[in-house]
Amino acid sequence: MQDGIDELRSQKRRAGKYSILIAHSSVDGKGVNVKQVCTTKDVSERGLKVVIRKSLPVGEVFSIEVHALKTDSYFKFKGEVKWCFEVDEIPTFFAGIKLIKITENSFDNWVKIARDD
Repeated sequence: MQDGIDELRSQKRRAGKYSILIAHSSVDGKGVNVKQVCTTKDVSERGLKVVIRKSLPVGEVFSIEVHALKTDSYFKFKGEVKWCFEVDEIPTFFAGIKLIKITENSFDNWVKIARDD
């Protein structure tokens, strides 16, 4: 699954380290709400690649809060986990998240951050 993952998003990706809070159901299926703090590896207009300590359930739609410290901007999204895999024994996971809907702030403001060079 790792081969070709970087080509799954058609928009230009920009390296960026943003603080992220993700709220999702537990992976074990017990329905417990789990919150994880993580960082982004890269961002685009419609997606995020995150570095996270626990696996995310592929296909799940959940709430994401993004705080861009450089611009002091705050965003809330609904996002879908498209892929997730372990990259080391710590454990560390990379996950691809498709941004579906912005629920706080504006999409235009997000695009400015995602395109910032």
